[in-house]
Amino acid sequence: MLKSPEQAAARALIADPAVAMILGQRIWPVIAPASASLPFATWRRTGVTRSQGLSGPIGATSVQLAVDVFATTYEEAREAADRIRSVLDGWGGQVTDYVSVRNVSLDTESDGFVQLAGGDLPPVYQVTQSFSILWQET
Repeated sequence: MLKSPEQAAARALIADPAVAMILGQRIWPVIAPASASLPFATWRRTGVTRSQGLSGPIGATSVQLAVDVFATTYEEAREAADRIRSVLDGWGGQVTDYVSVRNVSLDTESDGFVQLAGGDLPPVYQVTQSFSILWQET
């Protein structure tokens, strides 16, 4: 099993009824399938910070997680992002035998629009959230 706090966070989102009401199971790592219907979300690790002492790593590790929501309307993208924030901001606990999430906090959030692969499709709305996950390998 992967020591992946971001994967544990994604599983928490998929399991949440409020998020599932909008996104269903359409939450993928890094890139969504070309056939994915809107709305959907992707997640990716954007950085890792490990504190170091003279003898090696010490304390908890921080992972920066980006969650991108894509939807045909701004309102739908915002609603999905709000529900994701309500699940992840402040979330934590022992999530697997290998990962203990101490705390998740929302760092930044931004709105925009993108042209998805295919070029002939209309642009879609995007909300990007950046979270810090403080976690411990067990």
